[in-house]
Amino acid sequence: MSDVSNRKLIILTGANSGLGFEVLKQLLSQQVPYHIILAVRNIQQTETKIQSIVPSHQSVEIVKLDLSSLTSVKSFTQNILSRKPPLHINILILNAGVVKATLTKTEDGFEHTFQVNHLSNIVLVHELLPRLIESGPGSRIILVNSSLHKPGVGAKEHGENRPIMDIENLDGSKMYSPLLFYRNSKLAQVFFGYQLDKLLNKKGEEERKVNVLIVEPGFCPTTELSRESGIFTQLFLRYILSWAPFTRTSEQGGAVITYASTSSELQNKSGIYISQFCRIDKSSDESYEEDKQRFWWKASCDLLGIEEDWSSLIFNQNDEILD
Repeated sequence: MSDVSNRKLIILTGANSGLGFEVLKQLLSQQVPYHIILAVRNIQQTETKIQSIVPSHQSVEIVKLDLSSLTSVKSFTQNILSRKPPLHINILILNAGVVKATLTKTEDGFEHTFQVNHLSNIVLVHELLPRLIESGPGSRIILVNSSLHKPGVGAKEHGENRPIMDIENLDGSKMYSPLLFYRNSKLAQVFFGYQLDKLLNKKGEEERKVNVLIVEPGFCPTTELSRESGIFTQLFLRYILSWAPFTRTSEQGGAVITYASTSSELQNKSGIYISQFCRIDKSSDESYEEDKQRFWWKASCDLLGIEEDWSSLIFNQNDEILD
C-alpha cells in the first residue's frame, strides 16, 4: 500500500458492482490523488474486477464489510480505527443497498433490507464520525438514497405507493413486501441524514466540520440492487425496463454520487437532497417532519444499543454545547 498521508481518503461501500463500481471508476479518473477504501462483501471478486483499472497516481485497498452483520460492521470500523498513524477520513460514501425478495432476518434479528440500507450505516457513521470531524472542515457523508422514499413514486402495494413506517412492524410480522421495506429503509435514511446534520450544525454553519448530503441517483435498473430478487425480476430490470425513457444508466447514476462527493460547488452545503440531475432538490414532505426525524433517530439508536446523544462524538470536551 502506498503512503496515504498526502491523499484524500474515501471510504466507499458497495464498490464492486453497479453504482458503486461506476463511482469508483469516476473517482479513479480524477487528477486528485485519492486513497480509496473499498468496503465490500467479496474481497477476491473485487480484486479481480479492479486490478486493471487503477491508475498509478491513485491508491486503492479492499476491506471486508458485510452490512447484514453488525459483527462485520464493527470489525470493519475497528480495522479503520486501529491504523497507525490514524486514518483521517475525508469522504464516507454509503452506497451499498439491497432489496430482499422475501422476508428475511439477519443474524442480528433485524429485517434484512432495513438493516443493510439503514441500521448498519448508522453504526458506520457513529464509529467513524470522529475521524471525519478530525479531517474537517469539508469532510462529507454521502447517503445514497432513492426517489422511492417519496409518495406516489413506483407501483402500489397493499393499496399504497408510499412508505408505511410502523415501529411495530419493523420485523415484517404484520405486513411485508420487498418494495415497502425498501421504501421504508430509504425514508429512515433521509430522517437520519437530516437529524445528523442538525446535530453537526448545533454551533452554526461556520463551525460545522462534516457535511451531510443525501443523493438520489435515479432509477438505474442495471445495478445489482435486485441481486436478492428472483431471476425473472432481475432479467426484467436489466434487459427490458432498462430501455424505458425514465431510467438512468449506472454511469449517469454514479456521476450524481461522484458530483455530491467531490464537487467544489457543494463544499459548504449540508443537510441537502441532491436530485438525479445534480441539483439541490426537495425530498418528500414527510421527511422534513422534525418530530419524525427525532423519533426514528431515537428508535434506530435504541435498536442498535447506541446512545441517542452523540454530543461527545461531535464536540470536543472544551467546546460549549448549545441546547
